[in-house]
Amino acid sequence: MPADFLSLYLPNLLLILSVFIVGAASPGPATLMIMNVSAREGRAAGVMLSLGIVTGSIFWACVAALGFVAALKTSVMFFTAMKMAGGLYLLFLAFRAFRSASRKPAAGVPEATPVPVSRSRQYLRGLLLHLTNPKAPLVWMATLSVGAAATAPSAFLFTAVALCALAGTGVFVGYACLFSTRSAVAAYRKMRRPFDIVIGTLFGAAGIRLLTLKSA
Repeated sequence: MPADFLSLYLPNLLLILSVFIVGAASPGPATLMIMNVSAREGRAAGVMLSLGIVTGSIFWACVAALGFVAALKTSVMFFTAMKMAGGLYLLFLAFRAFRSASRKPAAGVPEATPVPVSRSRQYLRGLLLHLTNPKAPLVWMATLSVGAAATAPSAFLFTAVALCALAGTGVFVGYACLFSTRSAVAAYRKMRRPFDIVIGTLFGAAGIRLLTLKSA
């Protein structure tokens, strides 16, 4: 990267990166899902889920950087389909969490270990979660516009996307590692039912909110 390019755009890149990290680290459907899967199914599952989420995020970042978001935003049909898919998927996740909470092991029987899901399926879960979120491209458009002028070169935009992708990988994989520690897994198994109820409630609320999201 040329030194003059770096010196000219470094403050803007750092601003975009800071905004992105705050948003990525904040509680939301992605972090809730990583936390739940990592505690239930282990670190490898949580990491693959995280990588799927990051891939979906990069896709929407590229869409925003290429300038397609403004056109997509005006398509009522596109956003209606997106919010329906995303909202229903979140409600499905809520249903699964409530179903898990309803399962009470017999007295004296230890908590059963969840059936492992293949790494490819975990990756696709994370990818689907982000690709069906109609707010993701809008958030990316806002994030990039914070530190990018209208005349910003494409090299700047894609450098910003690359830096955010690295930061997002660090944040989400970090969450997967944190919530798959022995103490986190033990706490989850001890408090599985109330934890699943909380997760289900949050996913359900997010799904309903997404279904009622205005397209404009």
